[in-house]
Amino acid sequence: MKAKTFVVIGVALLLLPVMMNESKFTHRASMHPAGVLEREGATAVIASKENPFYALMATPVALYYDTEMRVKPLLVEDIDNPSTAVQRFKEFYGLSGAIVLEGEDVVNASVDLATQIWTHSPEAIIVKNDFEGYSLGVALSPLASYRGIPILVANNLSEILPTLALLGVQKTYVCGDMEGYGDVVAFDTAEEIREFMIDVVNHRFGRVNYIVMTNPLDTRKPRVLDSVTYHFQNTISSVAILPAQSMYVSLQALIGGPITGTHEFDIPDYQYARVKVDLVNLDSENVKELGDGIFFMVVSPEGTTYAYTATGAGIPVVDGSGDIVEDRVHYEFIVCNEPGTYTANVIGRWFADVKGSYDLTITVEEIDTPVDPLMENLSSLAGYLAAYRQGIVFSSTEFAYAGGEGMSQPGDNPDLRAECNAHVMDIHAELNELLTDMADLPNDLHAVWEHYREHPVYIGILADPTMIPMYYYKNPDDGYIMGWGVPGDFMYANVDPDPEDTENDTYTYYPTEENAVGRITGYDAEECSALLARTFFYDEVIDDLGEWKQNATVQTGCGLEFQWIPVITGIANMLHEGRGEPTKWPSGESFLINLRLCNDLERNWYTVKRTHLVASQREGFEDLRQYGRRYLPFPRFYERLSGDNVKGGEYQQESSIIFTFNHGFYYLYESGDILLDARGFPPFTTISRFYPMGSGLSSKGTYDVRNVHNMEFGPSVVYIESCIVGRTDGLQPENCLSQAYLHAGVNAFVAASRVTADPGYLEPGLIFDGFGAWGFINATRNLRRNGEYPNPHFGAVIAEDFILDIIENDTTTGMALRNAKNVYLQKDANSTFLWTPPLISTGFPPVDTMIYESISPHFEYGKYLDKKYHCLHEFNLYGDPAFNPWNPS
Repeated sequence: MKAKTFVVIGVALLLLPVMMNESKFTHRASMHPAGVLEREGATAVIASKENPFYALMATPVALYYDTEMRVKPLLVEDIDNPSTAVQRFKEFYGLSGAIVLEGEDVVNASVDLATQIWTHSPEAIIVKNDFEGYSLGVALSPLASYRGIPILVANNLSEILPTLALLGVQKTYVCGDMEGYGDVVAFDTAEEIREFMIDVVNHRFGRVNYIVMTNPLDTRKPRVLDSVTYHFQNTISSVAILPAQSMYVSLQALIGGPITGTHEFDIPDYQYARVKVDLVNLDSENVKELGDGIFFMVVSPEGTTYAYTATGAGIPVVDGSGDIVEDRVHYEFIVCNEPGTYTANVIGRWFADVKGSYDLTITVEEIDTPVDPLMENLSSLAGYLAAYRQGIVFSSTEFAYAGGEGMSQPGDNPDLRAECNAHVMDIHAELNELLTDMADLPNDLHAVWEHYREHPVYIGILADPTMIPMYYYKNPDDGYIMGWGVPGDFMYANVDPDPEDTENDTYTYYPTEENAVGRITGYDAEECSALLARTFFYDEVIDDLGEWKQNATVQTGCGLEFQWIPVITGIANMLHEGRGEPTKWPSGESFLINLRLCNDLERNWYTVKRTHLVASQREGFEDLRQYGRRYLPFPRFYERLSGDNVKGGEYQQESSIIFTFNHGFYYLYESGDILLDARGFPPFTTISRFYPMGSGLSSKGTYDVRNVHNMEFGPSVVYIESCIVGRTDGLQPENCLSQAYLHAGVNAFVAASRVTADPGYLEPGLIFDGFGAWGFINATRNLRRNGEYPNPHFGAVIAEDFILDIIENDTTTGMALRNAKNVYLQKDANSTFLWTPPLISTGFPPVDTMIYESISPHFEYGKYLDKKYHCLHEFNLYGDPAFNPWNPS
């Protein structure tokens, strides 16, 4: 490239002086014919994640239009330590001959790239090398692909003048405060660019079919003004309820020894304090084999639990064989204007020892703003996504939200919900204006609603929930730890929410989505680029996966079914100061849901790999006798329950469609639940159905971040019916199970952002309300005689319609979820139940108990319409809503 640069300079000197005719943006600006000349095709690019300008300038290199779309992968990469998500895509795709952008000043990089790809271009985009230039460039970058023209980055015109002359550029589009070249169209605002791009896309493709919402602020981290660090090490008791551990804990209680770790740290008088927690399990040798782990909570000076996490929510250090050699978690949160002494509580569970040690580092940073991007630089891919989908970019630095008092995010602070929702409604108003302009509609809400219900478009949110916040709907079961409100992207797809009652709509009886929405995410731009690559080049990826595309798995775990056992349930509730909930007891409901969904898939030519109860775990135990009966008194029995029979993790990695129904939390869900936790130390753990005395053995087979992160999925569609598994608001993406699945290769992930519900029984009962086998007998008889399955409820209704729409109607994931939600309340609103217990499991029963006690009792016959609205809003799609997966049709 350097030799070519010298030629560029020489040619420019010959062509000077240059005539520049600058003009401001005009709505109908004229354009030269397409700038694609003498190109042999798109070129794959690997852009170093060190600078977001690299991906921006690479957009028209990897994707452009002439008579048709020409596209190659655009990957963002940590060159020295690439993500396995990127590496796996390269292997699937067989990537070779890619241009690599790294370690070069962005001005020189853009010049070298332009002269390598183009020999002539009548037009070019010039982006000022600063934040304002980048922000405008993000919005305009699809134009470079539509026109097939280069993007040049510069601090001033003189730096790129020779290149412009050499390429024969006659017209430039300028983003930022700098001069243009030739016939100049200068843009001052993103709004001007949107108007311009609507005309461009409508003229070229007939309509705008896709809106990419993004926030360029995701390239700017808060500035650290001061910091203080606290370091602790400790050895504590294992709280696993097994013989040796229980006796040791009892002894420690008698002598006043350490059972849990308690540490205090101070947040100084900082306006905005970012708290970073690094917790390391110093006894990690049996984490993979047995499910050991450490749990962590932060309590405010007022006694409120502000944060809860566990090493299961962290990305571990693994060796070459995949064994976990360091169990750890990194966790962050931001507190505003709340100095004081905070308490950190640490609880450990080691199954083959009575105690264990940990290392805890807490760093408190003073930062200049509470607006902290969780998923960095996603905006740099906005142009690539928009151009591929023949759409436009809707971007603004004003989209971001963080509160200024207490915990900075609404999911952790109920006092912020109203303010955040008002902010989202302002964004929604702008979005509606954009939708109006895109279709050239009158400024009339009914006309806009009527148009988009018949002609929906896709809305891809390329941002984390801080950069573009979700709307927080009403939640009958919210609180600290599990999260406040019901955060959802439903609002962005809904044209006509009732301004006086945003739970409902203006023109329909039940709320509906006119458009299709999905949130396109990842740990950062590197991970997100791998997701986009798997989505855009899906056919190439699945070519080598053989039967994978025709495989599906349906998995239902333990503890999902409930009955009200006469006398026993009442006594258990009194002993436990319970909330009046039924008892986990077999009813057959989840078993029949499993059969129903299997039938749906099998009649559509899928090979279904079905699991139920413990077999749905990720993996089972092996060779437990090596740990000794002191710790695990019945090793062979445990292995029979959860050993070679466990196929859940294997089946998921072999399947293109995955449905699971389990208890969960933001970083895990589990299938073993009561069947495994009741074993371990009879008779104590035997009563765990009625009292929280579980052994914790189910943690071995959980689907948690630390294990899913290192699994290898195909580009699957996943639907998880479980509490809180889809939560990302206020959390680092590395702690979220949804993002671990995307990292591991999944293309579309649907799950609930908060506590979800299910009745857990089939019929009320003949003699006792909520107890008996009649429901199962009757349902089985109807199935055998008439081929009729019991009707599903809550999330299972949405799941079934979502899956069937994809496989029967060749529908995209975004449209399938839209369509399923739009008929959900019509189907389920009038169904009645005795109760709707939550499907929650944090991985640690005492914390589960804290959550249950904060939820209002619900043992009363009714429609539970509040929970059905909750269900409608809580299931969110992570992935490109225009993704169209393989189906047998």
